[in-house]
Amino acid sequence: MAVIDITGIYLFMPVFSFLFVFLIIYAILVRFKILGDSQFVNLLISFIISIFFMSFSGVDLYVRTLIPWFVVLLVCIFLILLIGGFASGKLENIQTNKFMWVVVGILISIILIVSIKVFNPILHPDLVLTSGESGTSLLGQLGYIVDTQVAGSLILLVIAAVVAWVITRAK
Repeated sequence: MAVIDITGIYLFMPVFSFLFVFLIIYAILVRFKILGDSQFVNLLISFIISIFFMSFSGVDLYVRTLIPWFVVLLVCIFLILLIGGFASGKLENIQTNKFMWVVVGILISIILIVSIKVFNPILHPDLVLTSGESGTSLLGQLGYIVDTQVAGSLILLVIAAVVAWVITRAK
């Protein structure tokens, strides 16, 4: 039996997670017009939320754990609809409110199970939290801002603003 080695895709999982979060946030903002009709504002806010979302390792792990189960659920729903469509000849018999509520229930349970799995170490009572190294003085705070991670995040926010501006100006 042939085995396909796809472990190299793990290298690109942070990019896929970022794109997944970006597309979901952008679709919600455009669909419900929460921030208005401005594409620049919607793209910029989507980039910023995605950057913040991916900056925290627990949330990144949450998305990387949730995406495969979400894809498995979509494939199972597609196969159920395909088999049901072939068996009955009509998809209207399968696409009922009961079926959709079952799908929503399964999706909610997957989200809860993944949340418990990922965030349990954070909520565990034996977890010891320590304070940061930077002090509360002004120089300590400025030193923290110039730190490579914070500076990198600020540069990433500037890049997101430029990309959103270029995309909206292209039209």
